[in-house]
Amino acid sequence: MKTTYPDLIDQKLKALAETDYKAFNEKLIPTNYEIWGIRMPALKKLAKELSKETDIENYLKNAEFTSYEHLLLYGLILGNLQQFSLETLFTYIDPLILRFDNWAHVDTLTSSFKIFKQYPEEVIAHFLPLKTDEGEFTKRFFVILLICYFMEEKYIESTLQHLSEMPQGEYYVDMAIAWALSVGLVKFYDQTLPYLQQKVFTKFVHNKAIQKARESYRIKAEIKEFLNGMKIK
Repeated sequence: MKTTYPDLIDQKLKALAETDYKAFNEKLIPTNYEIWGIRMPALKKLAKELSKETDIENYLKNAEFTSYEHLLLYGLILGNLQQFSLETLFTYIDPLILRFDNWAHVDTLTSSFKIFKQYPEEVIAHFLPLKTDEGEFTKRFFVILLICYFMEEKYIESTLQHLSEMPQGEYYVDMAIAWALSVGLVKFYDQTLPYLQQKVFTKFVHNKAIQKARESYRIKAEIKEFLNGMKIK
């Protein structure tokens, strides 16, 4: 029987699996996907190798997503494909995002799409609907997208506005928003502080953002003390 592309991928992934690392990840990452236990450097190396294949589109169109690592590999490969246009990548990234069911998929893969840095306006316009999407991890994707590519002086005002307009109340979305605000406090304190002073966010997000900011070594002690006094009791 001829070996299919999905079978070949399975063989390569299973060869990299580690039992101990599988147990470690199962405790750390809540997901409905089976975890095989493959370390990220090994996955990145495999993704780099596969992205050079001449028939990579055959893989992209016929890939199977039976494990946590299948999704990671697919996303990492997409991040390596410099020969594809942004619009072509969108056609593969969009359905991949809908498969995410955990924070690790979102955080790891969002930061791997380096092409996004070249087309910020097109990227934010394309993914803007996710800001109010029903899915918890699609909304988290949007927040992590802002952290990775739009925490710059040119975009900080619009980034903070987007964060303030997002639905709150889902744990992994709220944690991402808090993380984004803490980054804002570190990099753009004067622009971010008013959003806390005006109590734009829920008590959880507000206090978690302050906690995360106070954990940063890049914020002065007196500012940390001031932020601590801003916590909502």
